[in-house]
Amino acid sequence: MDTSAMRHTKIAILIPVFNAGSLLAESVASVTAAGLPRDTYEIIVTDNASDDCSVALLPSFDKQGARIHVRRNGANLGRVQNWNCALAAAEEMGFGHALFLMGGDMLRDVSVLTLRQRMLDAGAALGLASFEVLDRDLHPVRLARRIVWRATGGVSARRFLAQSFGIGGMLLAPLGANLYELGGPLLRFDPDDPTHTDMAATAAFLRASGRPLVYLDRPITQWRRRAGRFHTGMDLTQRLSRDLALIRSTCSEADVAIDPRKIRCTILLRIIFHERGNIFSARSRLQSIACDRAPIHWFFLLAMLWRQLIHHTPWQIFD
Repeated sequence: MDTSAMRHTKIAILIPVFNAGSLLAESVASVTAAGLPRDTYEIIVTDNASDDCSVALLPSFDKQGARIHVRRNGANLGRVQNWNCALAAAEEMGFGHALFLMGGDMLRDVSVLTLRQRMLDAGAALGLASFEVLDRDLHPVRLARRIVWRATGGVSARRFLAQSFGIGGMLLAPLGANLYELGGPLLRFDPDDPTHTDMAATAAFLRASGRPLVYLDRPITQWRRRAGRFHTGMDLTQRLSRDLALIRSTCSEADVAIDPRKIRCTILLRIIFHERGNIFSARSRLQSIACDRAPIHWFFLLAMLWRQLIHHTPWQIFD
């Protein structure tokens, strides 16, 4: 029997780790606890030359009998390159779809199977979903709803990028709420761009596929706040400046027009949230961001604030 052919119908749960300790066991256990039938997934752990015993303690099969594969790097290749190792392993083994879980993050329930079916029905290369944010003790903090999806089915890459990146929305991260179809264009991340490669590579993958993406307004994963997560210590001004550079490059590569007024509003809104509603402080900080000096589009800003209040996200996507 051709094992790779059988795996084409399965999801590879990718867990790239380095010295994850007990967090690795928790992430693996969450996949079993989520309730996925054992013939719908396998787990791939790529170990970045850890010197703790977290990987050595893993069994070859989880409690449902699904296979746990361990790939060990001979040296620490860096966080982002280890993501690529996980993808390469999934491709080599013939999996049809892949989902990332970072150490300590968890699969929430069987909703990922609903997202995969939605992708299959729409012929989509990428599926997005919401995710749940937990504190260090696994208490729910909030539901991170990514989009108000007004589309009746899948949306083309160009249309999605125009309605997100074109107005300053960064809707292709985090990786743990994305489901990727394998077997088409290679998805690879750039180790030289550790802060933004998740979004840049996902946008490039979507463009190269020439196929639509879909959205599931239901959390598929749980993202845990904890010390040591890469973005926790980033300066807001620096992050927004890098975001702006990615917006411009992504739109240029996708031949998508940008709206400077809306982009300026989007950045202002993000600063307002960071400044806990202090719009005067936010406008002052906005001056330090190298965005076009376009006038504020007040109606658009108010519309985003309204959607945030009603839907808990300012973003919406249409057919």
